[in-house]
Amino acid sequence: MSVIFAQLALCCIVSGHVTTPSGSPVSNAVVTVISSKGMTERGVTGSDGTFSIHVERGRYRLRVTAAGYVTIEVAFSVTKDTALEVEAEPFDSPSLRIIGSVRANGASVLSRAVVPNILVTRAEMERAANNRIAQSLAVIPSLTFARPDGGSDAAASLIALRGPDPSETLIALDGQILNDGNTGDLDIARFPVAAFAGILVTEGLGPADTEGSNTIGGAVNIISLRPSRDPHSALSFSLGSFGSSEGWVNSTGTAGRLGYAFAFDDQQEQGYVNQDNLLCVDPAVNDPCGQTEAIHLGSTVSSRAALGAFTWTFSPNAAANLRIFSLGNMRDESASFNTPVDPSAQNAGDLFIGPGPATYGQTIRAYDLRGQAPLGAGSLVYDFSASNNDVSLNGSGPSPYDVTHRDKRQTYALSWERNFSGGSLAFGGSVRPESLTEDGVEARQAQMIHSYFVRATIEPSAKLRLQAGLFASRYSTFGANLDGRLGASFDITPTSVVRASVGTGFRAPLLIERVVFPPGDLPQDANCVALGQGNADLQPEHATEYEFGYAHRFNDKTNLDVAAYRTNLRDPIENFYPLGANCPATSPPAQSYPINVGNVIYQGAEIRLTHQTDHLFIDARYGLNVAYPLNFPGSVSNPTSGGNLVANQQFLNIPQQQAGLGVAYDNLGWHAAVQAYLRGKNNELHQGPFAVLNAAIGKHSGPIDITLAGTNLTNAVAGKFTLPGMGTPYRGLVEQPDGSTAFGNLPTDALFLQPAGFRIIVTVRR
Repeated sequence: MSVIFAQLALCCIVSGHVTTPSGSPVSNAVVTVISSKGMTERGVTGSDGTFSIHVERGRYRLRVTAAGYVTIEVAFSVTKDTALEVEAEPFDSPSLRIIGSVRANGASVLSRAVVPNILVTRAEMERAANNRIAQSLAVIPSLTFARPDGGSDAAASLIALRGPDPSETLIALDGQILNDGNTGDLDIARFPVAAFAGILVTEGLGPADTEGSNTIGGAVNIISLRPSRDPHSALSFSLGSFGSSEGWVNSTGTAGRLGYAFAFDDQQEQGYVNQDNLLCVDPAVNDPCGQTEAIHLGSTVSSRAALGAFTWTFSPNAAANLRIFSLGNMRDESASFNTPVDPSAQNAGDLFIGPGPATYGQTIRAYDLRGQAPLGAGSLVYDFSASNNDVSLNGSGPSPYDVTHRDKRQTYALSWERNFSGGSLAFGGSVRPESLTEDGVEARQAQMIHSYFVRATIEPSAKLRLQAGLFASRYSTFGANLDGRLGASFDITPTSVVRASVGTGFRAPLLIERVVFPPGDLPQDANCVALGQGNADLQPEHATEYEFGYAHRFNDKTNLDVAAYRTNLRDPIENFYPLGANCPATSPPAQSYPINVGNVIYQGAEIRLTHQTDHLFIDARYGLNVAYPLNFPGSVSNPTSGGNLVANQQFLNIPQQQAGLGVAYDNLGWHAAVQAYLRGKNNELHQGPFAVLNAAIGKHSGPIDITLAGTNLTNAVAGKFTLPGMGTPYRGLVEQPDGSTAFGNLPTDALFLQPAGFRIIVTVRR
C-alpha cells in the first residue's frame, strides 16, 4: 500500500531530449533535477539523447553535464508532466559566451547566468521578415547605432554596446573577431539574415567570455548557419519598394559523419534616391555656385553573401568544424555625401554641394577551422582562423570610414576544458597577427597579439554559482594588460535569481591611431589645422564594470529580467584639437591627434519582459543609457561623434532612453509580427524622439509561405538627404573669437531614414 501512495506522490514525469545545436542526440549526458529542498533525482540519456525522471510537484533546478559540452543550469517548475528540450553547446562552440538553452513545454526557462545575454534567433528574425541582421539589432535598447556617412540605407551602419564608441564593442562571426583594423568596429549594414542561425549579444564583461578582454561594452556574435541532423532546404525570393529584390537559398543536413550547411544570398536595391542634379563646383565670391556640373545622385546597393559550414564527427566527443564566409557589396553613396544647397529644393535638377560621385565597396572573407578531442579528463579545443576586411572608395567621403584599406588577421588558439561535479575549469591561449594597409599610407602597419586565460566555475551550495576569469594580453605595439572578472548568481527562490559581477577590460589603440605622419602630408581644415595625425605614445583605454541583475519567472509563460550597470573608463582615447588655431597656417601647422585624457562614465539599466503562449510571443524591452565624460578639457572631442565633450554631459548621438517591442503570432498557418523601436532625444539621427514600426503578415500552406512585410510604416524621420546644420543642436563648448570656450548650441546635421516600404516574400521549404 505504501508503494502505491509513493507512486501517487511522484505524480509527474520530467522527460525530454538533450541534443547538439544541429539536433544530433547527446548520449550519456547526466541530467540532475534538484528540488528547492536540496533533494536530487538523476537520469542518464540514452543513445537517442532521451531521459525520463519521476518527481513531485514543485520548483526545481535542472543541471545537464556531458563530456565535451558546457554545463547547463536553469530553474523550472513542475505542475504536471513536463517535456524539456535541452540544447547543449560543445566546448568548441562558436559563441563568445558559451551558454546552452532549455525549453520546458515549448517555453524558455529561467537562466542562472551571471551576466545578461540576448539571443536573437533565426526564427525571430524571419517572423519579423527581416532580411538584414541590423534590423533585428535595432530593438535592443543597450545597443546604439552610429551613422558616420548619413542615414541612407546604402550608408555604413555601426553599433556600440553601453557607450558611444563602436570600437569598444567586439564584433565577431562564430567567435572570430571581425572588427576593422582601420576604425576599430565593423560596418554591418549588409549582413544578410539568410546566412546565419542567430545573433548573441553578450552585454558587459563576462567571467566566462571566450575571447580575451579587448572589449568594454560587450560583444555581438553573429552565429552562422549550422549543419542539422535531418536534411532541410529552403528557397526564397522577394520584391519590394525602391527597386529592391532578394533571392536566397540554403541547405543543411548530415550524411554519415559529415554535417553540412550552405547558404547564398543576393540583394539588389535601386534605392530611394535615384535622380539627376547639378553639383556646385568652384564657388565664386558672393555666388555659392560659380560653376556647376551634372551629377547623378543614387543609393543603389548590390550585395552578395555565401556561406559553407562542414562538421566531421570522429566520435560523440570529438569533431572538426570548417566554416567559410564571404560578403561583397557595392554601394552608391553619392546620396549620402552630397547635400542640397537649399534644404527645400531636393528634387531632380536642383543644386547640390559636396564631394561628388562616391562608390563604396566592402569585401569580407572569413575562414575558421575549430574542433575538439578528448584529452585526459577533459577536452582539447583548437581554433585556427583567418579573415580580411577590405574597403575601397571611388571618390571621396566625409569620414574615416571612407578610406580605401585592407585589414588582415589570423588567430591560432588552443585551450583545455573540463567539467567536474559542481563546476568546470578551462585554460588556454592564442596568437593573433594583424596587419593594415591603407590608401595614402606608405608603410604597412602590423602587430602581434598574445592572449592567455583561465576560467573556472564552482557551486559552493545548491543555490549559489560562482564564476571567475583571468585574462592576460600582450601587444607588440604597446605592451601588456592583465584583467580579471568575477560573477555570481544566487537563487532567492526557485523562481527568482539575483546576479552580480565585477570585471575589467580594455580597448587597444588602433594601428592607424599610432602612425605619425609628416605634418605636410596631412589635410588641413578651415582653421589650417592638420587632421588625421597619430600618436605613437597612445595607450589602451581601461575600464572597470560593476553589474547587478535580477530575473524572475512569474509562471510558465512570463519572465522578467532587470539589469543595472556602471562602467568607469580610464584614459579614454579622444581627439585633441588646438583651440585658437587660425589661418594662415603656422610652419609646421598645428595638428589634431588622439590622446589619452580624463575619465568617462557609462551607466544604465535595462528591463526585459517576455510572455509566450502556444501561439503568441511578446518581447518588451526598455533601456536607460547614461554616458558622460569627466575631467575633460575643452580642447578634445570624441572620435566617433565629432562633438566637443563637456564634463557631466551626455555624449552626442547617445539617447538616454531607448525601447524595443517584438510581437509574433502563429496559428493555423497564419503568422504575423510587429517590430518597433523608440529612440529618445540626442539620438544618432540628430532628430527629436522618434519611433519606427515594422510589421509582417503571412500564410504558409504545405512547403510554401507567402509574406507581406512593411518597414517604417509610420514614415518616422523619413527623408532623402543629410541636411547640414539642421539637426537638433547639441549643448556644448563653443570656441570664442579670443580662443576661449563658452557653453552654446553646436549645430548638427539632420539625418533621415528611408520612408515606408513594402516587400512580398515567397519562400519554399522542405
